[in-house]
Amino acid sequence: MKIKNEQDKYIDLHDLMIEKWASDLYLTYWEHPTLRINNQLFKVDQLPQMDDDMLNEIRSNLVKPEYAEYFTKNLSLDRWISHNWRRFRINISKQQWHIMVVSRLLMDTPPSIDELWLPPIFKELASKTSWIILIAWPTWSWKSTTLASILQEINTNYSKHIITIEDPIEYKFKPAKSIIEQKELWKDIVSFSWSLKYTLRQRPDVILFGEIRDLDGIRNALLLAETWHLLLASIHARSSIQTINKIIWSFPSEQQNQIRTQLSENLIAIVSQKLLRTKNNKSMFAVQEIMINNTAVSNIIRENKMNMLNNTISTNKKYWMQLLEEELIDLVAWDKINISEAIDNANDPIYLQKELINRGILKN
Repeated sequence: MKIKNEQDKYIDLHDLMIEKWASDLYLTYWEHPTLRINNQLFKVDQLPQMDDDMLNEIRSNLVKPEYAEYFTKNLSLDRWISHNWRRFRINISKQQWHIMVVSRLLMDTPPSIDELWLPPIFKELASKTSWIILIAWPTWSWKSTTLASILQEINTNYSKHIITIEDPIEYKFKPAKSIIEQKELWKDIVSFSWSLKYTLRQRPDVILFGEIRDLDGIRNALLLAETWHLLLASIHARSSIQTINKIIWSFPSEQQNQIRTQLSENLIAIVSQKLLRTKNNKSMFAVQEIMINNTAVSNIIRENKMNMLNNTISTNKKYWMQLLEEELIDLVAWDKINISEAIDNANDPIYLQKELINRGILKN
């Protein structure tokens, strides 16, 4: 993706992303190209504001003929491209009748659990042979990266048949002990629901489902888990409670008790994570709430006593469970993040403030 600068020279925007260590690039009508660096936005004022001609030219270069019908129908398209040996995930959409483009720089290779400094429980999760592991949070929280690290742990240490179903493919895996097949929407599959339905015929051991988006996705995920497959997936939710409720409330009321039972039996863990800036604003790291489905958690889900879940998570640290607030408190105490950053990102800001006061970290 190239545009001219003030000196009438072409600048490649993806080269600029790589040079500035930007995670994302935003191209929108009558704005300067904007980079996201350490979760902060920086407008590149040396480059011109984007007009319709520039945006439409970029769109025509990105939306190849095989994608044109899909974009015309859905007005949004995800795909990945390669540039200078780096990979980028592109989203093309519309806003106020104008084209908008967002590009994300992807890591070259799937990271390991150790490289992400994830707790040891993640290696135990990778050893499971069936049921569901969910990574939750809204966008830009490294959900795909965490899922990729678990999958890489399986690939490195276990002999499995792994199938990924993605839109688009974010990390390209090299088979190690496992066989890995990666399927991309509109290249290899016509829909997520269709693919999940027929994946069983391909005799997988592990299925990575990029994102659970709707009722069909949830229904098929539960079906696959009940047939003794290990399913890894992401979902948009902020906490374990919200994730469970979102799944259950997606179904009609007459089916919800049955779904509670299925979920209580087939869920392994929910990891809710978010990216925060360090106190010096020089880097980003993930903070996590971790819920492991033991007997107590299973009973809470089945009996619909969700008001008891946070307390159960908080009192089961020996099983590597933790509330998001507990990690935020530790990071404030270690002077890694600001108190305001912790409060702004807590699921329960009131609880967090009370605990900071009780522990002498925050003055009343």
